[in-house]
Amino acid sequence: MLSFVLDDQQAADRFLESCKLVMTATSFGSIHTTAERRARWGGDVIPQGFIRMSAGCEDARDIIEDLAQALDGISR
Repeated sequence: MLSFVLDDQQAADRFLESCKLVMTATSFGSIHTTAERRARWGGDVIPQGFIRMSAGCEDARDIIEDLAQALDGISR
C-alpha cells in the first residue's frame, strides 16, 4: 500500500486514466495493482490529488514502466 499526492484533481484523474495495468478500485485485495482518488468520495480532509494505491502481483518492471508513462503524461 502506498499513497502520493499529485498537483490537483485533474492530474490525479489523468494519471489514473493513463495507467494501463492499474485498475481503479475502492476496495483493495485483488492480485492486480489498484488505485483510487480518495477525495472523490468527500468527507475526508485530504488533497484532491491524493492517490491511494495497492500493489499487485504484476512484474515489477511492467508496473514501474506503466506508472512512469502515466506520470510523464500528466506533466505535459
